[in-house]
Amino acid sequence: MQPSRRAVATATGVSVLAAGLTAASAAPATALSPAIAPLTVPAGAPPGTDPQAYTTVARAITVYDEHDRSLVPAYLKAIDNGLPASRAKATKRVLIVGAGPAGLLAADLLNRAGHDVVVIEANGNRVGGRIKTFRKGGHENGEQPFADPKQYAEAGAMRLPDSHPLLMALLKKYGLPLQEFYLVDVAVENPTKKANRTWIHVNGIRMRRADYERNPAKINDTFGVTDPDRTKTASAILADALEPAHQLIRGKEGTALVKGWVEVLKRYGHWSMYRYLTEVAKLDIRTIDLIGTVQNLTSRLHLSFLHSFLSAALIDPKTKFWEIKGGTALLADALYAPVKGKVKLDRRAVRIEHHDGKVKVHTVSEDCQTGNGGVTEVFEGDEAIITVPFSGLRHVAFDPPLTYGKRRAITELHYDAATKVLLEFSRRWWEFTEEQWKETLNSIQDKLYDKYKAGRVEDGAYLGAHKSVKDLGVTVPDEIKKCFAAFRPFMSGEPEAAHTRGGGSVSDNANRFVYFEHSGGTEIGDGGIMLASYSWSDDALKWDAYADDERYLRALAGVQAVYGRRCEVFFTTKGRTQSWMRDHYAYGEASVLFPGQHTELFPDIPASEGPLHFAGDHTSIKPAWIEGALESAVRTALKVHTG
Repeated sequence: MQPSRRAVATATGVSVLAAGLTAASAAPATALSPAIAPLTVPAGAPPGTDPQAYTTVARAITVYDEHDRSLVPAYLKAIDNGLPASRAKATKRVLIVGAGPAGLLAADLLNRAGHDVVVIEANGNRVGGRIKTFRKGGHENGEQPFADPKQYAEAGAMRLPDSHPLLMALLKKYGLPLQEFYLVDVAVENPTKKANRTWIHVNGIRMRRADYERNPAKINDTFGVTDPDRTKTASAILADALEPAHQLIRGKEGTALVKGWVEVLKRYGHWSMYRYLTEVAKLDIRTIDLIGTVQNLTSRLHLSFLHSFLSAALIDPKTKFWEIKGGTALLADALYAPVKGKVKLDRRAVRIEHHDGKVKVHTVSEDCQTGNGGVTEVFEGDEAIITVPFSGLRHVAFDPPLTYGKRRAITELHYDAATKVLLEFSRRWWEFTEEQWKETLNSIQDKLYDKYKAGRVEDGAYLGAHKSVKDLGVTVPDEIKKCFAAFRPFMSGEPEAAHTRGGGSVSDNANRFVYFEHSGGTEIGDGGIMLASYSWSDDALKWDAYADDERYLRALAGVQAVYGRRCEVFFTTKGRTQSWMRDHYAYGEASVLFPGQHTELFPDIPASEGPLHFAGDHTSIKPAWIEGALESAVRTALKVHTG
């Protein structure tokens, strides 16, 4: 008997998560788990699955129409030139619920085509959805988030792949300044050269990525990985594991590509990533532990195989990533500007009804939700585009009720957690050489460099001790230094200087993944922001248990465990954090589906219901990516305009 979707989700995910952080003396795989007999042929879909659902989802993946032709050229034309005037019907009053990228772009397209548009946004001071930058100023008139007024950091979208054509077209249209986002770190002296000097720190072993690529066994042995995978990197093992699925779509176009994706969906659409790795790739538990820890899959092994596979399939390894100088929120500013007069802030939709050819959206202001006064307002139009995440629509009433398929999707669609903890440092110490460390530390106190190297700095006395911190107007209170001493990791010495730019490190401590922000240009000065912890799913929820201010010292201690304790001298004590699961406008990072939800739920998600249309990244097969939101914006704007 095959495990059900929910059984896989609840059983395997927990055991793998627990096993992913084992000590260096790992026991053989069979010590924790009995051998799993792999299937010779993948099991078919459960009875009752609509055969047409496979084709519907396959075309959504490829962004094809019903004739298996790409929709992207028409979408690009709409972005560049506007909606097709020759096909325009009567002018309509269109209500757009949500002012994220989907809502703002749809509003701009329809407004330029002559329609009367109103955008209804729950947030009282900001648009952009999960495009959010911690910055001073902007359309939201944000307060200075860090000690250094030049610094900014991304709470949400931070990587912009050049393989996303609609996004690239918008960036070009608005003339937004770009710089490369280094997914892999580069040499400080030569940013065109990949360095692979960032750390992997797991099971008590610290290795440069370049050293791990040369000698994977040093880390793999700590997980108990055996031949032939013992001498392969985690990324290579994962690539080999995904090859059977890749073969079904590689090199195909048009109808052949759609059929390839249909086959992927039929074979693996109801599988978790864990099940695929055990039954198709035939990996044992220890090898899966390795992949989960190093490749950031542990917390999502119980979720849909398709989610992780789509990320690998839709973004080529050669893809270049960009970031916007000044913050991704500059894109939100640009989308907002042409429709600013059409946007109604501080209006949360609580009921949507449509009767007699009219749509009404009933809203309340934020303070009205607690019964302490506030404002209620009803907006009326001919049609509506609803971009609110389905997790948010769970609290919106519809009259008449939505179809069963839509209601089921709103109820069951899984939204995952993602949490960021960002720390400010007065110097980008991760770019330092060992000589620079020596000079800098000894400028604080004679032979302080030697004290750190010998592990003789045993408390938090030097937290924020460098002159550059004081130059920013920061004086670290003794109480913080005393309390921080309890968090500092025990270390007998210091690892060698990172001496790297961009990229990030992975560890098995609570921080999980570390990224270095804004690695290009000199306009940000000598300081920098570190994404000290970037975690998903259950890893993120463990941070969410703490209040914002309780996270920063913990995150700094996690960074020190990987990079050494001496970085504390540059810590300004300023930080920012974003929990998307606790955000009451987002209700989660993105829709990250359970096994089977692509075929069981997705066909109903973007489907219009009378005058109600649905947009947002969750209505695409690119959840969490701006591109998915943009695709949905053009799709729904065209439907309203030509319908």
